[in-house]
Parts: sequence; structure tokens; C-alpha cells
Amino acid sequence: MKKRLWWGIGIVVVLLAAGGWWFSRNAQSPLKVSAGKVSPISMQEDIYATGSVVPNSRQDVYVLNPGLVSKVTVKAGDSVKTGQVLVGLDQTLANAQVAQAQANVDAAQAGVNAAQGNVTDLKQAQSAVQSSAATAGAAQAGAGTVNISGTGGGNINGNSGSAGLNPASGGSAFPSALSSSGLGSSVHQAEGTLAQSQAALKQAQEALQVAQAQRDQLTYKSSLDGTALEVNVQAGNPAPVQQPLVVIADLKHMNVNMQLNEMDAAKLKMGGKVTVTSKTLGSTSLTGVIAKIAPEAVIQPSAQGNASPTVAVTVRLDQAPVLLKPGYSVTVQAIVATKKNVLAVPLESVFQEGSKNYVYRIQNGLLHKTEVKVGIGNDTDQEITAGLKSGDQIVLNPTNQLSEGQAVTPDLGSDGA
Repeated sequence: MKKRLWWGIGIVVVLLAAGGWWFSRNAQSPLKVSAGKVSPISMQEDIYATGSVVPNSRQDVYVLNPGLVSKVTVKAGDSVKTGQVLVGLDQTLANAQVAQAQANVDAAQAGVNAAQGNVTDLKQAQSAVQSSAATAGAAQAGAGTVNISGTGGGNINGNSGSAGLNPASGGSAFPSALSSSGLGSSVHQAEGTLAQSQAALKQAQEALQVAQAQRDQLTYKSSLDGTALEVNVQAGNPAPVQQPLVVIADLKHMNVNMQLNEMDAAKLKMGGKVTVTSKTLGSTSLTGVIAKIAPEAVIQPSAQGNASPTVAVTVRLDQAPVLLKPGYSVTVQAIVATKKNVLAVPLESVFQEGSKNYVYRIQNGLLHKTEVKVGIGNDTDQEITAGLKSGDQIVLNPTNQLSEGQAVTPDLGSDGA
């Protein structure tokens, strides 16, 4: 029994000694890590985004008032000109309304003409009466001072001469004056009737304009030179309400619409140049200009419910080849910064903890967790503005197994030891 116990104790001692030797040996062996040297380079920061091709100018023609389609003058793919008729709705009722409104205008115009003629006649009669009264008054005034009977031998005598006009005889001046006063009242009434007729004419003319405008709304025309992308109507069928009758677009001038995250959008500038590529275009690339940056970020609906805010950006293409159709997907590259002789490290060598950036710097075979400040970056390199100097060795692919003060052996690869 004692012999077996001693054998067991001996085995445990041997195992402990072997384990201690293995851990001691491995603790003393530095970990081999892939490393690189910090060096100055020339670099540029790029932003890549996908976008959709859209026409710069587009007209979606929707029906204003439901009706029966009487004519369709275009089909999908046709070229159209500004002002060209695209679709016409039935105008039977509208034409009748215009005809009735025109008849009302004609009747109102006849009323104005009659009222104007009445005013003119009354004014002429009033003028004639006033002229007659003035003539008669002048004659009576002259008879009181001059004797023209021929019996007085030319004597100037207000009481002699039977051929003179005697104011006391009554004459015709007084009745004429009374008639002029009555005509004045009639003229005033006639002018009031004329004003009412003119107001009625204006109202009828405005009603005619409304009827004509409503009829014109049944004819739909193109507001631009372009191509018919969609034609969703047929003659003899009711006009659709939920979809456009016709869609016209200018395919010679195209844009690219894209959505960028907040950080990338903040780096873009109005008027900045971009490069646009597409599978459709193969190796051919297009140039474009940043034409619009939305003033706000919008959270797009997402099934996962975790969408981030994005900013709408529009790129205007300098030229739009025929192969590039509306709705095609393209890739946009924008160079937002370019620097020469900057300290940079491979992008994968930088790791984050909280809001700070770090690298593992290798000095005298030991790791030093070093905080760094970063500048511009691209898909391969990251500028370092503080924390490192040229010639420093860093770990290229840090992992969670690394820690401050750990002994390592740097593997510089093609850069040498």
C-alpha cells in the first residue's frame, strides 16, 4: 500500500517539474509578430460610394381631371420637343362650355354697345338743346339794345321797332332750358346703365377665360426636349390617376444620386470633381461635379430598424454616353484630400479603444501600446499626425493576444530586420 502511494507522489512530482519547465521555456520565448516601419509617403484620401443614374430634367405628366383619353401622340422611346402635344382628353363638354361662355360675352358686348349708343344720343340731344338755348338767349339780349324795324331811321332805342324780339313775349329760350335739365338726368341714368353693362361684359370675358383654361388642361404637352420613357395611356380608355400619363426625360444631361454617411458627406465640397465608373462602361470612366449636398441628414427606413443617418448628394455628369441609362448603378470616387511626405501606417495596424486610436510600437523587443492621432486615410494607409516618428517599428496586425510590455520578435518581411 505504501509502495503504491510513493509511486503516485513520484508521478505528480515529475509532471509538475515537466510542466514548470514547459511554461518557463515558453515564457522566455518571444512571440513572433508581423511588423513594419513607419515612413513618410504621399497619399490621398478617397471616398467611394454607389449611386443611381437619374436624368437632370424630367417631366411626369399626371392627369388634373379624370377623363376619357381621345388621343396619344407618342410612344415609349420617341424623341419629343418642348410644347409638343403628348396626350389629349375628350373635350366635348369643355367645348360646349367655351361656346356658352363665348355667347355670354357676345350678348354682354351687345348690351355695352346699346348702352354706349344711348349715352351718345342723349349727350348729343343735350348739346343741341344747350346750343339752341344759348342762341335764343343771345338773340333776346340783342333785341333790347338795337332797333332793326327800319321805321326808326336807325335809332338806337330799346322800346321801338315791332320787328325786334321781346323778352316778355316768352320766346323759346325758357322751354329749351327746362328740356336741357331733363336731358342731364337722363344722361346720368344712361351712364349708370353703361357702367353696369361694361361690368357684365368683364365678368363674361373672365368666365370665358376660365372655360378656355379648363379646356386647355385637357391637352398635355411636353415642357422639355427629351425622350418618352413611359407612356401609360391608350386612346379610348380612361386616363389613369395613380400613375403618370407620360414620363419625359432629358437623356443628354444626367446626374448621379447617392447617399453618404455623415462623416464622408462632411468631407465633400460643392463643385468638387469626381470619377464615375460602371460595369456597363467597362474600363471607361466619366468625370462629374458635386452639384448638390443636402442640408440635412435623413434616416432611411430599414427592416432591421438600425439605419444610420445619410446625406443625399447629387453629382452632375459632364457627359452622358448613350449606354448609361436612368436607373443604372455606378460607383463614384471622390478625392477629398492629398498630402505629400506624411507619416503613415497600414490601415490594419491601427485599433480603437473607446474614442482613441492606438498602435503597438516595438522597442527593444517589447510591445508598447501607443496612442496616436490620425489624419487622412484611404483604403490601405492611415496618416499619423502624432504619437509616432519615422523609423518606428509597429505591429501590422495586432490581436487580442498582445499586451503592454510583452516580449516579441518582429518579422519585417521584405523590409528586412
